[in-house]
Amino acid sequence: MGERSSQLQRLERLLSAGGEADYELDLTGLDLPHALASIDRMVERQRFRREPRSVKICLDPATPESGETLFLPVGRHLVEIMKRNLIHRCRPLANTAGAGFVIELPASEDKSGG
Repeated sequence: MGERSSQLQRLERLLSAGGEADYELDLTGLDLPHALASIDRMVERQRFRREPRSVKICLDPATPESGETLFLPVGRHLVEIMKRNLIHRCRPLANTAGAGFVIELPASEDKSGG
């Protein structure tokens, strides 16, 4: 019952207007290599967590003078991680204030606790 309650709370946070995710990874101001390295570190750390979590990944929004943004290259990187089953879900942010994604990271499969 506790697990179901936790899942319902997480779903409510995802659906509520103010809480798109459990955590936020702010990649604004970073170049592509540093942004991808940050994502990889976050995914690697998740391997040791017993609980799944959702993460809002924030990117710089497009502007008339920004040129190419990180949205497409980061999106492609997230798809590659999904192919390795290290991300369960990924969706673009439905947000006009910025760009990014909301991803769902799975819990560790190691049930031994270490």
